[in-house]
Amino acid sequence: MSRRKSVSTNILEKLVQQQEQPSKDFQKASEEFLKHCKIKGLSPDTIQFYQKELKGLSRALVEIDVLLNDLRTIKTQDIENWVEYMLEINRAVSSINARMRAGRTFMNYCLKKGYIDKNPFEGVSQLRKRHTVGATFTKRQLERLLNAPDITQFVGLRDLAIMLTFAHVGLRLKELCSIKVQDISFDGKGEVIIQQAKNRYARRVPMTNRLRKVLKAYIEERGILDNDALFVSVENASINARTVQERMKHYGVVSKVEDEVSVSPHAFRRTFCRLKVEAGVNLFVLQRLTGHSDLEMLQRYVQIYGKDLEQAIEKGFE
Repeated sequence: MSRRKSVSTNILEKLVQQQEQPSKDFQKASEEFLKHCKIKGLSPDTIQFYQKELKGLSRALVEIDVLLNDLRTIKTQDIENWVEYMLEINRAVSSINARMRAGRTFMNYCLKKGYIDKNPFEGVSQLRKRHTVGATFTKRQLERLLNAPDITQFVGLRDLAIMLTFAHVGLRLKELCSIKVQDISFDGKGEVIIQQAKNRYARRVPMTNRLRKVLKAYIEERGILDNDALFVSVENASINARTVQERMKHYGVVSKVEDEVSVSPHAFRRTFCRLKVEAGVNLFVLQRLTGHSDLEMLQRYVQIYGKDLEQAIEKGFE
């Protein structure tokens, strides 16, 4: 009898605690979450990702008549309905999965804060998507791009240095824009130090002979400036990502490579990975060169461009 009273008391106390816990609406909770992300030291890009995806998630939930004034009322069924709605309006699987990752992380935060009793994303799996590798340049297309700039002009020499850095270092657009003059060393074969890496782990990439020559010529032409950014405009301002993208497109049109493959900074990075895999570079070495946080993406390159299948297919039949 005393055991039953004890259990009943515990249940009652739990119910009282839940009633005392104030309700929290989606907007206020998301603002708290973003503040938490800043305090935690997440990168501005990651915070911007959460901000964008949570805003999109809340807007879509309202469109399917989910109330957001109390997070406790959002159920797993609502999330499943949201996924169905996203598919109905032809949203890309990758976009849905990105929003789902942001929503799940946000709701885990709310669960720890006591704003909800269960994460509504629990049990909702990410959508399956085709694992593909984007377009890459052939060696001939790459040479056409690299031959397009007029290197008798400062802008042309700079743009050749940019494209060659993309092609021979395999770095990301943001990483390229963040490189400082002091991150370039010509000692020995030379190397590029990438400080502002996506995964926060700085890395170094040795230079090819061609890149070393072009970067050395560019830095001499660039001269000594107050601005320590490696790549600068004719006004000596740091070059921005949009300008880099536009210049790559320009040379894609000039060389007519754009008629065959969409020219972008990431296409250079994919080409770097492809050529290294085709050359038989060790996967873990390639991971260190590119700064990939895991091997999943690089394994896709191996599955498509690796030469091991051709080497193995005749074995056993001799």
